[in-house]
Order: sequence, then structure tokens, then C-alpha cells
Amino acid sequence: MESLSEREAAGVESKAERRLRKEAERADENKPLDPWERYRALNDLVDHMLDVIEMADRRTRFALLLLGSLNAANLLIAASGESFGVSLVNPTLVRAYVGCYLLISLFFLVHAVNALKPRARQMGLATEGAPAAALRGLRLVDDILKHRSDAFYEVWRTASAGDVNHELALQVHLLARTTAEKYAALRKVYAGVMLLLGLTAVFLAFLGIHLFAPSVV
Repeated sequence: MESLSEREAAGVESKAERRLRKEAERADENKPLDPWERYRALNDLVDHMLDVIEMADRRTRFALLLLGSLNAANLLIAASGESFGVSLVNPTLVRAYVGCYLLISLFFLVHAVNALKPRARQMGLATEGAPAAALRGLRLVDDILKHRSDAFYEVWRTASAGDVNHELALQVHLLARTTAEKYAALRKVYAGVMLLLGLTAVFLAFLGIHLFAPSVV
């Protein structure tokens, strides 16, 4: 009986400890991050944003490859007029198609360049309206180059964890804005590729009808 009571007591104690441990874990989840934890979390966010930006640049370059392939296909069609039946089509219609295609292609090429161009805000925080007195110039290129080399070391020597985390948080915000702008331009680029692909397909179908079933048109 005593051993059973001891086991029951041990079981009750084990449940109590388990409950206390869970309460402590919930308390840990709700407590603010300490400076070192905040620094690591912000650095992870910076790395994540840079990865997302690099992914956007790769997708833009792929869209440019598709756009170049479509342009080459249309150039081949225009240069080989007899083979594709272009000579059978009213020249005014062909010129209208070429002009429309070029305008659309150039319009979306501008968006592709906009997606790939470097953003000045990635170079410095001072241009983004952040109060200059609150920034030490620790992280970004333009802000760093405002210091002489010895002064820059002195800035870092006297910087607090709060100063570093403050500029890290601002950098994350700037990178997030850059990411949003890049993906907005990228969506327009892929919409343009799909539009030009559809336009090319319609023109090829039109040429095929003229070439193989001229009586239809």
C-alpha cells in the first residue's frame, strides 16, 4: 500500500511539474526578445529578403529570355515571308502587327528593366526620412561612407545593441519595400510575355489560314 501511495504521489508530482513546464514555455513565448535574440531574428529577416530579391531577379532574367525568344521568332517570321505566307497577307495588316508588337514589347521591356534596376534606398537609410540623429551609420554603404575610416571604427566601438538592431530593422523594412516593387514589376513583365505569346499565336494562325486555306479569308 505504501509503494502504491508513493507511486501515486510521484505521478501527481510529475503532472504538476509537467504543468509548470508548459506554463513556463508559454511565458517564454510571450516575453519580448532580448537584444541578442532580436539581432539574430533581424539578421535572418535580412537574409530572407535578400534571397527573395535574388529570386525575383532570376525570374525577371528568365522572362527576358522568353521575351527575346518571342522577338527572335517574330523576326524569323518577318524575314522568311515566303515560307510563312507573310507575302500573302495585306501589307498594311503586317505593318500594323509589327508596330503593335514592337510597342508592347518595348513597354514590358521597360518594366523588366525596372524590376532589375538597383534601388538607391538599399544603399543608405538617411534618404528614407529616418531621423539622422537616431542613426549611427552602421550598416549601409552610403551611411558608412559618411564616416572616415577611424571615425567609423569609433562609431562601432560606442554603438549599443539597440543602435545595431534599430538600423537592422530599418534595413529589413527597406528590403521589404524593394521586394514589393520588384514583384509588382515582375507581374507586369510576365503579363506582357503572355500577351505577346498570344499575339504571336494569333498571327501565326492567321498566316496559316492564308497559306493553307486562302478561300476561308
